[in-house]
Amino acid sequence: MTDAVAITASAIETATVETETSTTLAVENITLKTKVMAMFLQDPSLSKLRDNYLFPLDQDYLIGTGSSRFVIRDTSESGEPVFAGSDWSKQEDLSFEYFQQHGLIDNPVFHQVNVFSVLSRTLDLVEEEVGHPIVWKDGGPLIIRPHAFEGMNAYYDPINPSLNFGYFNSPFLRAPVWTCLSHDIVAHELGHAIIDTFRPLYLYSADIDTSALHESFADILAMFAALQYPSVVEYIYRETGGDMRHPSLITRLAEEFGVGIFGAGIPYLRSALEGAKYSPNEPKQPHARSTIWTAAIYEIMQKLVEAIEPDGFEHTASGFTGFINALVKATHALKGMLIRALHYTPPTSLSMPMLARLIYEADARVYPTDSKFRDIAKQVFVARNLWSEKIDLKPPDIGNLFKDLKGADTRTLMRVVAHNTSALRIPENALRLLKPHLITTTRRIDKVKEGEETVIKEITEHYLEYTYEYSQIVSDFTSGEMNAFTVYGGGTLVMDENWNTICLAAYPEPIQEDPAGTEGGKTAWKRAREQFDQIHGASIQRTLASKDENRSIKDRPVVPGCPFIIQSTTGGYRLIRRCCNLHEHINGVSVTQNGLADL
Repeated sequence: MTDAVAITASAIETATVETETSTTLAVENITLKTKVMAMFLQDPSLSKLRDNYLFPLDQDYLIGTGSSRFVIRDTSESGEPVFAGSDWSKQEDLSFEYFQQHGLIDNPVFHQVNVFSVLSRTLDLVEEEVGHPIVWKDGGPLIIRPHAFEGMNAYYDPINPSLNFGYFNSPFLRAPVWTCLSHDIVAHELGHAIIDTFRPLYLYSADIDTSALHESFADILAMFAALQYPSVVEYIYRETGGDMRHPSLITRLAEEFGVGIFGAGIPYLRSALEGAKYSPNEPKQPHARSTIWTAAIYEIMQKLVEAIEPDGFEHTASGFTGFINALVKATHALKGMLIRALHYTPPTSLSMPMLARLIYEADARVYPTDSKFRDIAKQVFVARNLWSEKIDLKPPDIGNLFKDLKGADTRTLMRVVAHNTSALRIPENALRLLKPHLITTTRRIDKVKEGEETVIKEITEHYLEYTYEYSQIVSDFTSGEMNAFTVYGGGTLVMDENWNTICLAAYPEPIQEDPAGTEGGKTAWKRAREQFDQIHGASIQRTLASKDENRSIKDRPVVPGCPFIIQSTTGGYRLIRRCCNLHEHINGVSVTQNGLADL
């Protein structure tokens, strides 16, 4: 060990002792308004990275093994009981210290508490930025199955909303691998649930980027969730010396799970350091494609850290403190930029260049006079081919049309949308309008500069989300028949606190050269259709030729390379994106000796 590293370790240990002492005093002063609940901050392979989540009993309830947001249902996928659970409202001690004395890794009750705690804390992180509670698709608590099946996998089920975690024995590890004990895996699957709740029609998107962004957001949320803990940041500093360009804990996804599948000798990176530049057509595989966006976000975080501390970090206690402050500030800023932009996104499909533009737009609303961080993000997006000035986000000139419609019923909103199809870029031959939503959010933003002062600021915005069905006709070359596919278009109209329009993010994406109005919508659909045929046409036709219409959402595609399940519906077909499969995702984002990332 070098002298510099020795000094660093000593300094860190001193800081850690001080932190642990203050934490102990804080825990002793916890009131009855919270319930202390144990969790790993990574997984059992890094068991020293642990903490207690303080469940807010004054804001939510604990009944049995659930709250208003999550409920643990410890059954198999088919509903057969696996393990019993305790009544958390009656059990006084659910802390990590308690489980260390009464069974930890092989204790199913700890598994239940751990997955619940990680989910609750990670959802807190998201709700802080979106400005309102997340309400799941079915309106009730999200179902969590910690021991859903035996297998090297975990997944979010969008049809019957639930998170399902597997477990398995690995030839590379002595103990079983419980995916519900991995902070990364739990946060990743929650990311899918959040996106599916915000944008349920992304499940049916025909755009090549949408499913990749679904995967990337889940990875990025896992990264943000890990970085909120000082002990994790300390661990990263030990690994990197403060240089975020080096591999570290947050560039490795689900470490124990990766070792369990591949063994310790193969790198199973998140590819946060390896993502390629953006290409409209390659790679086609959504897991591999997700690394394009994940790598861009990681580079932005790295450059934000460098901008906050341009002189780097010395191997001293002050250097360690500077690294913590810089990484926490960078993570907070980037997390806000990305999550706040969710409300700006189109409700049916999303491309990476569109999301890059919307991140910039949303941040400009919050920090109109301070563009430093979003300009850094833009520089990265430009360098990685993720920035397109051609995308037209100009809002329609319809004044504050929707001001008097707050609280209006669905039919009234639909009539207004129908009377403004030209302004909203809805083509004339749209099959039918679907239910629109008019949403208002108010979020508190801290440390906003106004002149020479830094103040707490509230931002109120209104969003009109509208969707419609559109029919695409394709020829089945094997039979000569014509097949109709139902696809979805729509947009999000963003308005300020006075209902003045800010921007319109529509799908298919309009570009500035397109005609105005409904004709522009028709042109955008033609462009989207041509790109879809180029990317997926051959595999879709081969899948249609199989005539297998009874596949379930979790089945593999009939034709390799086809990311869709083709569902037969009245009047034609509908494309459904296959649900997240963690095992496939690990393969897809990995950089291995076998080149799994290129599959």
